[in-house]
Amino acid sequence: MSFKIKSQKKIDLNKVKLDIEITNNILKKNIGRAYKDISKKTNIPGFRKGKIPYQVIDSNYGRQYVLNEAASLAISELYPEIIEQSGLNPIDYPKVKITQIKEDMPLWFEIELDLEPEIELPRYKGIKVTGISADVSDEELERQIDSIRGSFASLEPVSDNRPIEKGDYVTLDFDGKIDGKSFSNGSEQDYLLEVGSGTLFADFENSLIGMKKGESKKVTLKLPDDPNYKDAAGREADYNISIKEIKARKFPEFDEGFLKSLGDYKDEEDFRNSLRQKLIEQKENFRKEKIVGEIIDYLVNNINSGVPEAMLKRRARQINEEIDRNLKNQKINREEYVKAVKITEDKLDSDIRERAERETKEYLIFKALERVEKRNIEPSEEEINEEKNNILKIYEKEEDNKKVKEFLESDDGKENLVQTLRRRKIIDLLVSNAKVEEEKSTGGGGSKSIWKPGKNKTGDEAGNEELWTPGSK
Repeated sequence: MSFKIKSQKKIDLNKVKLDIEITNNILKKNIGRAYKDISKKTNIPGFRKGKIPYQVIDSNYGRQYVLNEAASLAISELYPEIIEQSGLNPIDYPKVKITQIKEDMPLWFEIELDLEPEIELPRYKGIKVTGISADVSDEELERQIDSIRGSFASLEPVSDNRPIEKGDYVTLDFDGKIDGKSFSNGSEQDYLLEVGSGTLFADFENSLIGMKKGESKKVTLKLPDDPNYKDAAGREADYNISIKEIKARKFPEFDEGFLKSLGDYKDEEDFRNSLRQKLIEQKENFRKEKIVGEIIDYLVNNINSGVPEAMLKRRARQINEEIDRNLKNQKINREEYVKAVKITEDKLDSDIRERAERETKEYLIFKALERVEKRNIEPSEEEINEEKNNILKIYEKEEDNKKVKEFLESDDGKENLVQTLRRRKIIDLLVSNAKVEEEKSTGGGGSKSIWKPGKNKTGDEAGNEELWTPGSK
């Protein structure tokens, strides 16, 4: 064994000191590396970097300096193994103190580690939450059917005398000027617009309502405070508008032919029943998502333990790296981003820190729940295999399936499966023990989060969102 942990002492609530011994042969092996490193980074007149004799280094820096460098290399090399053997989970760089360093003796040193805090959980059973009804009314069903029909609708010209209505598709020319001069995005030819869609600003689209095919008019409108209009944003513009064509959506009849285009349904009743069931499943998912969100909000807001600054900074750094990567992929910089979302750099930094604090608290809460509910959440081999098989079903290509299977059967892959199942069981335990007060609502939503360029979060299964863990991206 190249090292041994001689002692492990708790010196504070979340602080531990390890006494370590590294064998002399490891120290000696790193003395040669130390000489090479010193030779590469030092300047000694008359010698080229990387070609300085050992004796010259000794005479200029001393043998003890070389030994200290060798000790640092040995400690850095073995540190990951030392931490793994100790079973500890440090949250920051260690404080190292060398207590014995002699050329023909083992290397002795102390490591002082700050550890993840074991937080004291608030009451987590019987949390009061609000449940949204998963019932689907006939009116909701009809609205969904109309939406589906609308996606199959065709555009047909209206009669020449019929004025523009909200929802019509209009082909038009418009030419906008400010003080007689054109401005960015102020003019278009043969522009197709759904009136009321919000594609252009509301005052412009509303000014078209009531106009007829072949009609022209002039209007003066105040431009919105929108970066698309650059320096013209917020100013008044004079528009010349000409209507070339007006079309309305024609919905398909709800007949046998339409049903066949949707799938293999026996009749209209079969389709309605199937659609109703899908809507119920969507509502049940949202219901669970809302309950889980309220439970986690309660836990986060009611823990007394603070978040260690080292953990908070690490998570904030990772969030910043995620944002920078996504901005780079979209070929925009931070300055353009904060301008587009209408916030300041300080506000972005504040939001990132707030998100980092919440996510770190969530991580610590789930770690504590894993500890106290260990017996109830440990998955069986059967559950692990079932989860693995469910994942493999997603990958139809043989090559992809093989790669994923190899990972899932590795130690890291199995641990990933176990952690996923533990988290799912914790979520189910929290939900099953919550006190749900039913409330009817047609709204949807969820907890707000910082927008990250390139990442649109939609449709995640409730309770299965990946929990951030230290070291993950």
